[in-house]
Amino acid sequence: MFTVTERAAQALYQFLQSEGKTDYALRVVAQAGGCCGPAYGLFLEKEMAPGDLVIEAGSVKIYVDQMSSALLDEAKLDFMDGPEPGFFIDNPKAQGSACGCASSNDSSGCGCGH
Repeated sequence: MFTVTERAAQALYQFLQSEGKTDYALRVVAQAGGCCGPAYGLFLEKEMAPGDLVIEAGSVKIYVDQMSSALLDEAKLDFMDGPEPGFFIDNPKAQGSACGCASSNDSSGCGCGH
């Protein structure tokens, strides 16, 4: 099941407060990727869609559609402070996937930037 760390829930709450969007939720989208694992998207939305998984974390809500839910199983949303603060998805199922294009001279079609 997809989870949200307390740090991410607090950062999202503060962000929504600062933007005046307290009635919004965060939508997390995952799309199957190539050798580098899923691609993720984070969007603010006011209303959930039919079939969405709704995760309540502190004072915020997270929406995840059914297709994304399967790719986000065991993943978690976290937040990193520092010089470049931001949200990120920690997905243990996506780690270690590789196509070998980093060592190949031909990375056409890989999409992972190696």
